Amino acid sequence: MRRHWTLTMLAILALVPAVYADQQVDHLKDLAKQAKDKGDLEGVANYLCEAADLDASHYKKKCERARADAEKRNKEYEADFQTGKFELDHKDYAGAIRDLSKIGFGSRRDDAQNLIQQAKASLPGGSSEAANLSLLRGAQAAYQRGDFEAAAAQARQVQSEALQSEAKQLLTNIKVYQDTIAQADLLAQNADYKGAQEKYSFVMVINPNGPGSPADKLQEVKTKLANPEAAKQQPGPDAAKPAPAAKVDYAAKVKSGLAEAKRDESKRDFKAALHAFEGVLALDGLQAEALAGKKRAMEELRGDPEALAAELEDGIRSYYSSQFQQAVDSISLYLNNGGSHSKGAAHFYLAACLLSEAILGDPHDEKQANSLRQNADEQFAMARQANYRPVEELVSPKILTEWTKTGSQP
Repeated sequence: MRRHWTLTMLAILALVPAVYADQQVDHLKDLAKQAKDKGDLEGVANYLCEAADLDASHYKKKCERARADAEKRNKEYEADFQTGKFELDHKDYAGAIRDLSKIGFGSRRDDAQNLIQQAKASLPGGSSEAANLSLLRGAQAAYQRGDFEAAAAQARQVQSEALQSEAKQLLTNIKVYQDTIAQADLLAQNADYKGAQEKYSFVMVINPNGPGSPADKLQEVKTKLANPEAAKQQPGPDAAKPAPAAKVDYAAKVKSGLAEAKRDESKRDFKAALHAFEGVLALDGLQAEALAGKKRAMEELRGDPEALAAELEDGIRSYYSSQFQQAVDSISLYLNNGGSHSKGAAHFYLAACLLSEAILGDPHDEKQANSLRQNADEQFAMARQANYRPVEELVSPKILTEWTKTGSQP
């Protein structure tokens, strides 16, 4: 009996290193994903190669590919560094800031940051606007090629008030993209391939070149939808072996969120209450108590610049998530409660929401569609009065067409 017990314990102990290794690999895989979302290709390679040391069969080739991608990007960064240094030496400070700000990782990053500070210190007062414009254009170029880390770094350095709305719009797009692809990954992991397909498709609309391989993932979920039996029997090579995900109890989450919001409201912590009410609305955009509570909180926070800015950001995020009514409510609250810093952007996105509702609404209800279009034109006009200029790459062609058309009207 004792010998049997001993053998059993030895068998159990033999499994411990394997289980621990699996946990380490899963952790490294998560860290690699986080690094990839930040655009840190060197970090991705380091984590995947550590995982390859523990599980060569699944991660050796991924390690090699990640190393190759990081080396390729480092070569690009070396070219950016040399260009930026040349521009700094020749007193093209705006150009130096633009090109050195592209460097998101690697051995040149710290040197690049030091040279950026030198360039900023050398800028004469009249050139600061040019430097800000160079930063914004560099951020937009990085965004288009899918380097979100460089795009965000440059956009955050834009200090010009005239360019702030464009920089913030780009940062909002990046956040919406990252939030949406994370939701899509979770849906795919839980075998909700239909939901994942919708999210990946939306991500492709935001930026088809963005990080996270959205095109590959979209094709993968489409394949699984086309052949559901094969999807059940043949998980992908990266599939872990987790327990089935528990079904989310949205009703309980809404109830809990409302209770939290009301507690914050009773303590007169209206910023926290607003955040909690918006969390409920993210689960159920038509939840009556949350809608009423959000309006109460915003009324208390009327004129608070930080709360108003957050409300506008929430509205723009809702617009890009195709939650147009929620976006209209948030942006209207921003405007009605005294928001002024980004008034042009608010009018533009309110118009975009109204126009989207007109385009997607009942084709037989011409009266409603015409009313929405008329209101949208009025909002576009107010955006122009505020000298707002949308970043064309971040707006759908249909919205831009209408925007251009209203600009040509007498």
